Amino acid sequence: MPIYQGQPISDIGLELMQNAPNPFIEMTLLWFNLPANTDVTLRVFNSQGHEVCTKAGFFEKGENHILLRRSDLNEPGMYSYQLESAFGIASRRLMMY
Repeated sequence: MPIYQGQPISDIGLELMQNAPNPFIEMTLLWFNLPANTDVTLRVFNSQGHEVCTKAGFFEKGENHILLRRSDLNEPGMYSYQLESAFGIASRRLMMY
């Protein structure tokens, strides 16, 4: 198991909060906390499980967000999103009207 500053990474973890607003019409913010600076990849999946949007970047320790716009998704509906980092993978659902 990988170690970060003397602690197993699984004990530190990635914290993914619910997007706001949810449901949304034009845009929403996906909030997350990181225990240290790292690369992050966001993947959004439609209700059939197909990946419809991917965003990646380097984020700093602490609270961060990724902006998701209506134009990033194909059509209104229920979606799931997954955030991946060196500190774990977390998922949630969102709804676009």
